[in-house]
Amino acid sequence: MSRWRTAIVLFVMLAAQVSVFVHLRPFGVAPDVLLVGAIIGGLVGGDEFGARNGFVAGLLFDLVLAGPFGLAAGVYGVAGYASGLLGQAVDSEDPRVVPVGVFVLSLLGTMGYAFGLGVLGAGGLIGRSVLWVAVMVAIWAVLLMFPVRAGYGWVAAADRSFATGEPTRNVVNS
Repeated sequence: MSRWRTAIVLFVMLAAQVSVFVHLRPFGVAPDVLLVGAIIGGLVGGDEFGARNGFVAGLLFDLVLAGPFGLAAGVYGVAGYASGLLGQAVDSEDPRVVPVGVFVLSLLGTMGYAFGLGVLGAGGLIGRSVLWVAVMVAIWAVLLMFPVRAGYGWVAAADRSFATGEPTRNVVNS
């Protein structure tokens, strides 16, 4: 996968998270576009790319948004790796696989982050509110997977054109 294109997609998602999605809180829960990026990255690029992409997305989350440093990087890295394994294990062309996978992995990722907060003594999400927040984040994840998947499709297109020897169309050679 193209590192530059991946970096651009990650920074666009970070900018959207910090500028739009932090303030957009239907039912009191903000979506987590960087977690969606980790999951979609694994589905598109495989388990190794998903783990690296998720780790970097989590580090960006940790650097910009408050929380124990490294917790989101670990959780997002695991979510990206798991989505890469899921993409290899099932037929990702089936239209039901990606939304269900994104829903389940974002649900588990959000609950894993809350569990990590509890273990580290940061608290915040305790009891029934964890499940409510996780379900709402998962619903948002399914809605956000379409634009995020388009971004990672652009990242993967660089590999396809490189492998076939076709030049990529950009401002310089169009």
